[in-house]
Amino acid sequence: MTKKKPDIFLGITMAMLVLAALLCVIILIVQKQTNSKPAVKPTGAVVSNDTVAPPDTGDTNSSTDATKPSQPVQPADVKAIDETALKAALDDNLEPLSSNWDIVILDPVVGTKVTASHQADPEAWMEVNRMLPVFIMGTAYQQVANGTMTEADIQADVEAMIVGRDYAAADRLTASIGGGDAAKGMQAVKDFAAANGMQISYNRALSETGGKPNYMKASLCAEVLNKICRGELVSADASARMKEIICKAKTDEEIAPTLVTEGASYGLVTDCESNLCCCTMGIVNLPNRSYVVSIFCYDPVNMGNAQKRAAEIIALTEPYFAE
Repeated sequence: MTKKKPDIFLGITMAMLVLAALLCVIILIVQKQTNSKPAVKPTGAVVSNDTVAPPDTGDTNSSTDATKPSQPVQPADVKAIDETALKAALDDNLEPLSSNWDIVILDPVVGTKVTASHQADPEAWMEVNRMLPVFIMGTAYQQVANGTMTEADIQADVEAMIVGRDYAAADRLTASIGGGDAAKGMQAVKDFAAANGMQISYNRALSETGGKPNYMKASLCAEVLNKICRGELVSADASARMKEIICKAKTDEEIAPTLVTEGASYGLVTDCESNLCCCTMGIVNLPNRSYVVSIFCYDPVNMGNAQKRAAEIIALTEPYFAE
């Protein structure tokens, strides 16, 4: 009697079924081990927790589109000025002079910017002291926003240095910003300016007369005031407070422009020192708009002439914005 041969096809089928079963078991084991491992954060990636609200920055102008800066409300009757005509008028006013002038006029709402330079580099650095307190004030309000200081801590010195032109108050406030260290305070002011896209030179206390001087550009003075008028320096509330303080600033009689528009006013920060320069930065307020003026002049021979000319320049700009 002959032996029955095994069915080769049946054997192959059984082997395939066993392999398939083993493969399924392996897949299940691997999946279980993967799910039990903690998530790994890729290098350089930021993992956000959607259940936690972002910290409050104190900026009342927060927008759903973080890439867009806050925009002031533009009155319906505000229009762009004739930039070409204003620049020509400024150039004509300066043309007969031999001293160096650098002028920047900015309209915070419409965005108009007019510059006029005479015998000077448009981006020249000039020695100043009284321009720095506006940056010191901004840094102080940033410290208030950060919770490092309170407005009660800074109020007296801010008003004294801006309104009363008190160098000692500026030096005290700078030291307070640095936690009692004047050098750290000066660096904090420079860092604040840099964070707002401006580079300033702050090398010595304002009450000092020796050592490396402090320098500034007319364009930087115009830009910091522009941010204040637009409500973009620290926050809208802080900017409004800083504008209010600047518009109370005292002005030398020699730089007191005669404005003809009814209801017009101004707040100017001036720095006129013999043998150095005559610098003026400020905000001119008209019934329907405000605009920024920044004037730097180097005229060591005739400071009185420089002061008089600065007042004329401010008065010259007013009719272009009052239309």
